[in-house]
Amino acid sequence: MGAEKPDRSAQPDAELVQLVLGGENDAFDELVRRTRRPAYRLARRITRNHEDADDVLQESYIKAYRALARFQSQRAFGPWFLTIVARTALSQIRSGARRAAVALDAPGEGGIPLAERIADPSQDPSERQRLIDVEQAFDRLSEEHRAILALRVEGDLPYADIAAALDVPIGTVMSRLARAREALLKEVEELRAARFRR
Repeated sequence: MGAEKPDRSAQPDAELVQLVLGGENDAFDELVRRTRRPAYRLARRITRNHEDADDVLQESYIKAYRALARFQSQRAFGPWFLTIVARTALSQIRSGARRAAVALDAPGEGGIPLAERIADPSQDPSERQRLIDVEQAFDRLSEEHRAILALRVEGDLPYADIAAALDVPIGTVMSRLARAREALLKEVEELRAARFRR
């Protein structure tokens, strides 16, 4: 039986990176554990497909592992890694190597549409509908708007990291975010108006 892995949950990111660089590859498992969920959410938001998001995540961890020597120890690993995820997801979209997006009302796990799976049954119906409207509106946005909103909202990245991920100036990030928010609000309003016309 192999030796038990040490508990690294309290170690700072920079220490974990140094351990990996020193040959203790199991320390990378802790970095993966810390970032898996937010990274998947970001990849899923950008690619709009579960399988593509999984592919992006796998490729991003490989890229991050190979680039660890360039990691700046004064930064947190999470935002640094999320910029890699964003670039990988955007690259996949631009290359055309992706699967079709899954609509919110398409049957998913157990034949239940995604719109019903995302809603908490304890929520009131109007809040549930609001969430569904936002999800549907988000899917109707342009690729550029989806990506920048995902980086800011899902990734919770500061403007500087978004600018680095998209390779644009910070001013461009701010103006694109403003336009993306306006587009999202417009889409939500159109969805609501269409529902009331029925």
